Amino acid sequence: MNLPPTDSIRVPAASLSELSTSLFVSAGLSRLDAERITSLLIDCDLRGVLSHGTLQISGYVSHFLGGQLNPAPCLRVSGEDSATALVDGDGGLGHLAAYRATELAIARARASGVGTAATRNHGHYGAAGSYTRMAAGHGCVGFSVSGHTMGSFRLDRPTWNPFGNPPMSFAFPCGDEAPLVLDMGTSFFEPEHFPALFGQAPAAFFKSIGLVAVANLLSGVMTGMMLPQFQPGNRQYAAAGYGAFVAAVDIGRFVPLKAFVAEVDRTMREVHALPPLPGYARYDLPGGLEREREHDWARDGIPLGREHRKGLERIAAELGIPVPWQCGASVASQK
Repeated sequence: MNLPPTDSIRVPAASLSELSTSLFVSAGLSRLDAERITSLLIDCDLRGVLSHGTLQISGYVSHFLGGQLNPAPCLRVSGEDSATALVDGDGGLGHLAAYRATELAIARARASGVGTAATRNHGHYGAAGSYTRMAAGHGCVGFSVSGHTMGSFRLDRPTWNPFGNPPMSFAFPCGDEAPLVLDMGTSFFEPEHFPALFGQAPAAFFKSIGLVAVANLLSGVMTGMMLPQFQPGNRQYAAAGYGAFVAAVDIGRFVPLKAFVAEVDRTMREVHALPPLPGYARYDLPGGLEREREHDWARDGIPLGREHRKGLERIAAELGIPVPWQCGASVASQK
């Protein structure tokens, strides 16, 4: 789970956004691409999805500088028809290809009721919820997964999950309440938990392994990442081993959107009235806490923990970019 760090300082979103954009531009990206990626990363940070926000920048920029990702990709859209599209990411970071694919899926959903788009040949695409929330904002149910081919298996890999931890997200629009946004890794367990927990809940492990396999088949295999030109020894950019799949469904084709969001709101209020689970202050569905953080952190600043700051400071020093909390910008300690 993404929990606020205890060793953090609060950094205004605008300052962090300026730093992020500058780092990407210095790594060779166009300002337009740098701002698009930054917007998605800051959006994650504001919602408390810190694992997939600006924490990732040092790794992304290192891949650009090292030639593992293409800083100037030319996205190519092919296979377009009334319901589908395929976006080739040209070795760039996955955020750009996934954002374009989501736009295409939404446009097709609005025109035909259902829209899907796949991407391939790009790097990590961040949080799956970034794209499903785009669909929900247009009156659609959104679905997204990202992953890679499952590769060959070795006996020294843990049998509890030999496929990785691809993300999966669903999002539903709402009215006055927080939208339901399920944004998760499909692997539910850490390796060290397997020996102790498998015997207690084997069904949970098997369901998790099944979800991981489904996500990779939809995003790594159905997108064509197993084709010869995308294999590790053949592709130009080593870190561009990912694909993604996005779907949008126009709710209004089945039920009036107004009635749907009213029922989502009613459900959310009913859930909030339930007794909280042990150790928690309230009962909520995915998306509620994130919207609350988005409001509060936009006002108070994004809490950056020590390791988060160190990663940004390291890559900023390498590129000669000033860091706001090191040059007198307004920040506050988090107690």
